[in-house]
Amino acid sequence: MRLFWNGLFQTIFWVWNVTFLLIVGMGILPVIGVPLVLATVAGEIPSEFFLSLVGLVAVPTVCTFLGGFHFRQQPQQLIRLFYGVEAPLFLLCLLRLFLIRELTPGSTQILGTIAICIVAFFLELLFGYVTARKSGLQWLQMLAHSLMLLFGIYASAVLLFYALPLAAFLVQEFLRFDWARGLWHILVSGWWIQGFWYFLLFLILWLLSTALFVIMPLALATLYINSGKRILQAFASQNGKKYAVIGASGIAIAWMTIFIVLQQQPQVQAFSLLANPASNDSTRQALLAKSNTIREGLVNAYLSSYRYLSTREENNHISEMYRGIFGLSQAVANRVQDSYNSLMSPFLYNGSDKDAEKAEKLYAEFFDTPLQKAERQLVSHAVQSTYNRQEVKAGLLNINEKKVWLRSQQIKVTEHGDWADLELYEVYKNQTPEVQEIFYSFSLPESAVITGLWLGDTGDLQKRFPFVVAPRGAAQKVYNSQVRRERPVDPALLEQVGPRQYRLRAFPIPPQAPVLQNVRQQRPTEMHLWLTYKVMRQESGWALPVLGEKRNIFWTHDTKRIRNGKEITLKDELWLEPSLPATGKFQPTLHQVNFPEGHSILVKPLSNKDYSLPQAKRFALVLDSSFSMNSHVKELSQMFAWLEKKGFADKELANNDADLYITASKGAVPKRLDDIGQFKAEKMTFYGTIQPQEMMQQFNQLRAETAYDTVLLITDEGSYELSKDKASKQNRANDIKTTSVPLWMIHLGSLPAAYDDTTLKAIQDSGGGVSQQVSEVLQRVATKAALGTSTVSVIDGYAWQKNPSDTKESQVASQKEDNFQQLAVRQLILGLSQAINLDRLETLDAIHAIAKKYELVTPYSSMLVLVNDEQRRLLKQAEAQSDRFNRKIENGKENLSKPNNPFKVSVNEPSSGWIVGVVAIALLLLSKQKMRFKRYKV
Repeated sequence: MRLFWNGLFQTIFWVWNVTFLLIVGMGILPVIGVPLVLATVAGEIPSEFFLSLVGLVAVPTVCTFLGGFHFRQQPQQLIRLFYGVEAPLFLLCLLRLFLIRELTPGSTQILGTIAICIVAFFLELLFGYVTARKSGLQWLQMLAHSLMLLFGIYASAVLLFYALPLAAFLVQEFLRFDWARGLWHILVSGWWIQGFWYFLLFLILWLLSTALFVIMPLALATLYINSGKRILQAFASQNGKKYAVIGASGIAIAWMTIFIVLQQQPQVQAFSLLANPASNDSTRQALLAKSNTIREGLVNAYLSSYRYLSTREENNHISEMYRGIFGLSQAVANRVQDSYNSLMSPFLYNGSDKDAEKAEKLYAEFFDTPLQKAERQLVSHAVQSTYNRQEVKAGLLNINEKKVWLRSQQIKVTEHGDWADLELYEVYKNQTPEVQEIFYSFSLPESAVITGLWLGDTGDLQKRFPFVVAPRGAAQKVYNSQVRRERPVDPALLEQVGPRQYRLRAFPIPPQAPVLQNVRQQRPTEMHLWLTYKVMRQESGWALPVLGEKRNIFWTHDTKRIRNGKEITLKDELWLEPSLPATGKFQPTLHQVNFPEGHSILVKPLSNKDYSLPQAKRFALVLDSSFSMNSHVKELSQMFAWLEKKGFADKELANNDADLYITASKGAVPKRLDDIGQFKAEKMTFYGTIQPQEMMQQFNQLRAETAYDTVLLITDEGSYELSKDKASKQNRANDIKTTSVPLWMIHLGSLPAAYDDTTLKAIQDSGGGVSQQVSEVLQRVATKAALGTSTVSVIDGYAWQKNPSDTKESQVASQKEDNFQQLAVRQLILGLSQAINLDRLETLDAIHAIAKKYELVTPYSSMLVLVNDEQRRLLKQAEAQSDRFNRKIENGKENLSKPNNPFKVSVNEPSSGWIVGVVAIALLLLSKQKMRFKRYKV
């Protein structure tokens, strides 16, 4: 009998391993081995995918050599090596490849325990019990094998849920002999003849693996329990039974305690805390104190499909499998499923598949920022752990991503006295195997104007693609329709999204040549982009674009930087320096430009004595109370201290006066303070989220009939991505009520990347603006008022005035300013927006016609680079639509594809059930992985 078992053990070990290695050596490595390594190095295949594949091959290879050199004459050691080390490691690699996703504390405990037990078993297999060595090693081995006892029972119980139905299914199918008919068809077809050996090897491997999996629960439990008992007995005989019992009991209790604690998933508490809106400051402060708990819970819920295999409520594969194979009733099958769920709870989400959407909404409402933006590193890591593709469009998850390298950057300045033409020329090189979009959010001085945008495959100016000026909504619609992976065609879009804010997007940056592609195609390898603008000279020189946000683009010390033909060096973190030095003495000049339309723009330089502060004016201060303002309490205190010092809190209109309107997010009530001296920023509870439209609505409700000279909305960078698109004509709830006084946005910290068009319109139509200093705003407001109603704006050291052009002298002066026209048009459009009703399509068309004629970017007109007739046809259609000026919010949210739920089974045909859970899951995910790998090979 002993000879029989020894022979069986030898057969199991050598037949399975030799068969597997033959398949790998003859069929897999020769075909894809080298290309797979090269593709992984090139980034075409995720490294985790590659390492899992390597593990699948390495584990049987190492165990085969180990068995041949150390245990060739020891059959029992061979089977222990196979079932105690090789099989668990091989299964772990398979599960990591197809099932296991981003680790949670619960799943980390289970996988960590598996690793400890396998290592401890392997060391005991090689060296036995540590007898004549340090007592610390003996304790360590005893504790590890005590854990092995517990884990042997746990793992075997989980595997038994699959092994029993698999065994029953094999017996049922064998007795039906349906397999014989299928095998006969295969043999008759003859397709297997050319690959006879491959067919035979795969058949042997499949049959043997299936049979070995059936007995794996018993084998694993027997080997691990016996190994644990053997070490515990040896430890007890050497150190005493008392210490052995204490050690084994302690590790078991500790492991079980950790297991139970880690099953308390954080989203349960987070949803409970946010179940009802906080209606008072004490409740809000209590929630703010638990913000870390809330953040952890909401992120876990949002990423549940990337961290867990299934939800508890959707996991029905065990019950359906047992119903289909054993004919159990639904009630009994559900009890079996519940038992399985208890054991697998570290891998199951305690909630609903709808929780991700709920968590995303609650996160934005509580933290005043999109979840994908604030937690982009966690989200990106979770997405990568399942090999799911992100969208091709550069979204929030691509902020500061390093996918497209800025190979070179050149700036050329052409000076014209106190203003200049600047050209920015950049070359981009993709570092990934897929097409990418680059995204810049940047700002320029308010008086600057963008005058051109071009794309090219090379640096040849004659072959670059020119821009067109199109209505902002039409341009956005056409561009977004072209940003796709399939048949990508070069478009670029440049928009003005604030008084000084711009947004530049270009696509597609050509991908790297794929390593797995046999035929090299002649195609572009980089993208060239040119941008031109005009700017007024400042004391520091010529202002360069100030970067607000970048997506996918990055630069290094190897990036070539050239300024007016001379190469320079910049710090790696800088996109551009703040300004370039100008030549000659700074001497501001008077300019005048007349237009055929009957308008004239007069540009007058201002000296320090021309500026003033307001006198006897009344201001409304509208305070943003959202969560993100917590970071600016110190700045807010300093601002109110300055206002009090200047007399805004003494209730005497002679030296100005101000009323404070404290806005409120959902659940709270806004309030008005006529004495701003009562406000203490450090005692303010900043909570939730609120957008400028809502703040102004609350202000208009509380102000009643109070008249003001200027409205100052005090906020921070804000969350443009949380803004709502412009309301329809039937529902104008999100519109900002038109004010007859200027609306100014004062941003603490930094300027926002963009404004929604409703807010931008309210700022420009009212004659307001944006700033980061209240003193600057007050100075500009007072100076503009003192210069008269013809003054459009006071910016960058000049007063820009709009007057009728009907004198011969002005016409002569204007002829000398042809190159200056676009700077003047920028202010002309701003002045017209304050004078006419832009709610009507005809007036918007008139404004756009001016921008199109003089070729510049405005808040209403964008620049779009088109490269083919299809894009031109799409633009023509979009320009004919009545919504051509309706620009949608670019929230940057990526619609991530959720991984498949392998534990959810359709119950439309319960009689068939699952043939076997483990086989179905493997086949489903194997087919999915093949599709992914096929994608990498294209």
